Amino acid sequence: MSYKWCAVPQCENTSIKTPEKLFVNVPRQSKMRKKWLQMAGRDPKDVKSNSHIYFCEDHFNIAKDMANYSQYKMGFSQRILVKDDVVPSKFDCQISRLKRTNDKNLSPTSDIKRHKKTSNRMTKKLV
Repeated sequence: MSYKWCAVPQCENTSIKTPEKLFVNVPRQSKMRKKWLQMAGRDPKDVKSNSHIYFCEDHFNIAKDMANYSQYKMGFSQRILVKDDVVPSKFDCQISRLKRTNDKNLSPTSDIKRHKKTSNRMTKKLV
């Protein structure tokens, strides 16, 4: 078995540290690979297009997102297969993302507005 590590920023799962976890190949097809990396908060330009990288099962609804999950669990398949057009959707390891998604009072633009207010206050203090 080769060493695998989850390429999602802030996820600490590896095939050594968490050997019971599944590691899913990030697609090589450029559009899908770019989507996956962007969803995870990684810049696709920082990852070689021919590199072998993986996301761990924590970032998927594994039973729904995998085409052969039942066969894999029963031992009839050696390799897990991702359904077409599936992208990772769970990023609980990313604390900053959790804060934003768990705060029901924040709109997607509220972070930007808050940043602008803070920047304006800092600028006024400097002047």
